[in-house]
Amino acid sequence: MTLIALILLVALWFAITRAPFFLPPTDAATPAPPDGPALVFGFATLTNPLVRLVVVGRWVSASPAQLRGWQRGQGRDIVEGVDMVLDGVVFRVTPAEMQRLDRYERTGRKYRRDLMVLEDGQSAWVYRLIGAGGLSAVED
Repeated sequence: MTLIALILLVALWFAITRAPFFLPPTDAATPAPPDGPALVFGFATLTNPLVRLVVVGRWVSASPAQLRGWQRGQGRDIVEGVDMVLDGVVFRVTPAEMQRLDRYERTGRKYRRDLMVLEDGQSAWVYRLIGAGGLSAVED
C-alpha cells in the first residue's frame, strides 16, 4: 500500500512540475514573457498556494499586497474604483513560470497581462479580462 501511495505521489509531482499537459496551449496573441524574474499580483485563484503550485510548477511563497484604485468587478475581473484598494498577494516567477501562468490565464484570448504599480511602489504583472464587457464579452 505504501509503494502505491509513493508511486502516486511521484506521478503527481511529475505531472505538476514537468508536464503541464493540463494547461491550455499558448494563444498567438500572448505577449512574450519578461526577460528576467518578475512579480505577479494575484487577487483571485492565484491567492491560493495550491493553485500556484499546480500552475507554476513549484511551491511559490507570496506576500500580502494591495492595488490602490482598483476593486473586484463581476467574476474574476477588476475595475477601477476611486478610493478603493484591492487586496491580494504578490509573488516572484521566472520567465518560464510566467509562460505557464499565461497558459493558465489564457493570456491573449481571455486575459491580458498589465504591468501595474502596487501600493508599496513595486511593479507587478496583473491579469485582467479582455473586453469592456468582461467575461460575457469573451467567447470561449
